[in-house]
Amino acid sequence: MTSTRSVTVAGGQLAYTDSGSPVGPALVLLHGWPQTRGCWDQLAVLAAPTHRVIAFDLPGIGDSASVHTDGTKHQIAAVLHEALAALGVAEAVFVGHDIGGMVVYDYIHHYDDAARAVILDAIIPGIDPWDQAMANPRLWHFAFHATPSLPETLVRGRELAYFSHFFDPLTHPDHRIPEARQKDYTTAYATPGALTAGFDLYRALPTDSEHNRKLKACPTPLLYLRGAHGIGKATTNLGTYRDGLVDAGNQAVTAGLIPDSVHYLPEENPASTWQVISDFIND
Repeated sequence: MTSTRSVTVAGGQLAYTDSGSPVGPALVLLHGWPQTRGCWDQLAVLAAPTHRVIAFDLPGIGDSASVHTDGTKHQIAAVLHEALAALGVAEAVFVGHDIGGMVVYDYIHHYDDAARAVILDAIIPGIDPWDQAMANPRLWHFAFHATPSLPETLVRGRELAYFSHFFDPLTHPDHRIPEARQKDYTTAYATPGALTAGFDLYRALPTDSEHNRKLKACPTPLLYLRGAHGIGKATTNLGTYRDGLVDAGNQAVTAGLIPDSVHYLPEENPASTWQVISDFIND
């Protein structure tokens, strides 16, 4: 059974979808940009027989529009920690994609209720190969989104066309994100506040980077996954990201590739993504 609910946190109501076994271990899912909790729908069905699956809309976005943060992943992690405490979740496995993966990274370094963590195709601010990635012209949108006011001015009213520029090239040709789903995401970001909240996630990246570089060792077991058809040589890139996490003090890191996927792993190949995550959880 799946239900859409909200939990009161400082400043407003954080929306989430609650599904699966009410007595099973908690699985907390955090989406990336420009998505909502809906990106986890297919994976949640697969996880539901064994887990209580909680998928949040990040603060400021979608049905969580009333909750405001400065866009830093540290502040967002604090909001999520508050929400989970209110829900009575004492321990969980955290899974984050893209920006959501950045939030997971911060969370496991500051809170002890993360049993395990999974990061899907995210560049972690301040952690190798962050500097190299930021110099890659293919990631031009990081700087554009961080520009004050300009992205809102140019994108407002053209959200679907702009978002499609990311969805279509960054998905496997056999596993496109359906147009109806892309329209759902567009609707979630169409208000001025939500559009700004999304871009603020990028405006906060320099602060995130400085913060992450100062973090100490983290013992939480961490699984890092990328798409096998992602940008560059997947195997080489995977090793670079894994090594960067290890060098940053993450003490139990494993890494892998998800076949038939580029960037949006939970939507392109939910079955393989969940299988790898499940194996990691049960190892």
